[in-house]
Amino acid sequence: MNRSTGLCALLFCSDLLTSQAEAFDLNGAWATGTDQCKQVFVKKGDKISFAQFSEEFGGGFIADGNDVRSKTVRCTIMSRKETGNTIDFRAACASEIMATSVNLRLTILDPDSVSRIFPDPAFAGMELTFNRCSM
Repeated sequence: MNRSTGLCALLFCSDLLTSQAEAFDLNGAWATGTDQCKQVFVKKGDKISFAQFSEEFGGGFIADGNDVRSKTVRCTIMSRKETGNTIDFRAACASEIMATSVNLRLTILDPDSVSRIFPDPAFAGMELTFNRCSM
């Protein structure tokens, strides 16, 4: 490998690492209100799960790498595109009764809050804000 090729490869790899390092960290437990975290989630050891009657206290989801789950649905993120403060996801999701492919859009409000935007015209203007729970 000549010096020029090695330098280009180094710059390309460092750009990839920098891009990945700057990606928004979605990992963790997220609830529709920080005051609801203890009612929506429980932690046993290092594992976070949903409390028995969590749906009575608001919504939430748990993100772990490419796996995102709510109380009733599990999704695997197939692709992710982050542009400014918006993240678009393509996910394969499954519940007890069906499997589907879903497009999700989140707006990053700050490091500990995001807003889910519903692109479907039937839900125009609808947003749902989630806050990161410190577990």
